[in-house]
Amino acid sequence: MNDVQIRHGHVCILEAEITNTIKEAMEEFKNSLIDLINGPQIQDSPFDAYLFLDLSPFTIINSSLIGAIGSAIMNDKLQMLALCNVQPTVLDLLQRFGVVSEDGLPKDFSSPEIQENYSKVAVFDSVAAGLSSLA
Repeated sequence: MNDVQIRHGHVCILEAEITNTIKEAMEEFKNSLIDLINGPQIQDSPFDAYLFLDLSPFTIINSSLIGAIGSAIMNDKLQMLALCNVQPTVLDLLQRFGVVSEDGLPKDFSSPEIQENYSKVAVFDSVAAGLSSLA
């Protein structure tokens, strides 16, 4: 089961705990991400949100999770989408789908909404490193 933790009222950390298959964990993580970005924790908050996704359990991700990450990028309430503990194979997929890039510039095929919000995406080696970037 995934564990959603909210700290300091505007910082959200989404972590996955693999108890069944990777596929099931990925689906639960995706659903938790969608529920979080569309739910009252973020939408009804008077604060801008900083969302940290701990992707450490995943050595591969599917297109539906990538789509959910894209939805998070386009969410106006999010000021930062931090992708933490990203495995190399996952990073490669995220780059291919245009979620992140080596040069920090959006891909031409990315939607206008993704291109407008591309600067809010950051990749960190750990959740702690991402949190320390807020200081």
